[in-house]
Amino acid sequence: MFDEIVPQRPGWRRHVVAVLQLLGLAAAVVATARPVEVTTERVRTEGRILLLFDVSLSMQATDVTPDRFTSAQDAARDFVDEVAPGVEVGLVSFSGEVTVLVPPTLDRDQMLRGIDRLELAESTAIGDAIAVGTDLLVAEAGPTDDPETPPGVLVVLSDGETTVGRPTLEGAQDAADAGIPVFTIAFGTEDGAIADPFTGDIVPVPVRPEPLAETAELTGGEAFEARTGDELADAYDQISESLGETFGEAVEVIVELTWRWALAAFASISLAWLLALWWLRGLV
Repeated sequence: MFDEIVPQRPGWRRHVVAVLQLLGLAAAVVATARPVEVTTERVRTEGRILLLFDVSLSMQATDVTPDRFTSAQDAARDFVDEVAPGVEVGLVSFSGEVTVLVPPTLDRDQMLRGIDRLELAESTAIGDAIAVGTDLLVAEAGPTDDPETPPGVLVVLSDGETTVGRPTLEGAQDAADAGIPVFTIAFGTEDGAIADPFTGDIVPVPVRPEPLAETAELTGGEAFEARTGDELADAYDQISESLGETFGEAVEVIVELTWRWALAAFASISLAWLLALWWLRGLV
């Protein structure tokens, strides 16, 4: 008799309807608990980063593929692309002379063009470069109501040690006095070598990380060593993560998720109701 009265049974479909109803009820229970999502954000991300780029002749060493200079340019471009939009970035090149190629700016295209214009030259003036960078950041910042907020951050990329001008630590002391942290990257390996442009002789140019590490320690920054292009990119990534600590304080942002769970409950129960009307029609 039952087969004649109900020749078509709902089968697996009734289980689908039941599961949807249970999911809807579960979501409704969660919604009544008023769940929240807690994240950490910076109240202010604006700031200034000045990239001091070593363009001494030793940067043409090929111990890094294709060479130190080209690999460093590529990593610098990626770094600029990753910096938060509200942070100004500037570029200073140094060899025997220090040149401000791009004052701190929000124009990323201008920074990228500056990186493209970098050219190699003789000698290395790290101390002078840090001093010039410090003066530039202080001038750009102007007077501030918060003496604990630094006027910016210096990121020094170099493969060597100072050969002309002020000693490295003398320039670092200027930055420390101004409250400017200096992040340093010693780029290259102990096996680096270049051909002398005048004699053609092979000249060893091993990386010298010690003065850069001392600079970072003196100024409250951090020192990195990179022996490959990938390690250089990783160093830049770690610097980017550290910069948030320099610009503004972290605050907790609480977002209530009740409406999302309530919407999920409504959608699930509504779908179960519609499917029940369609699949189970005529079965009772």
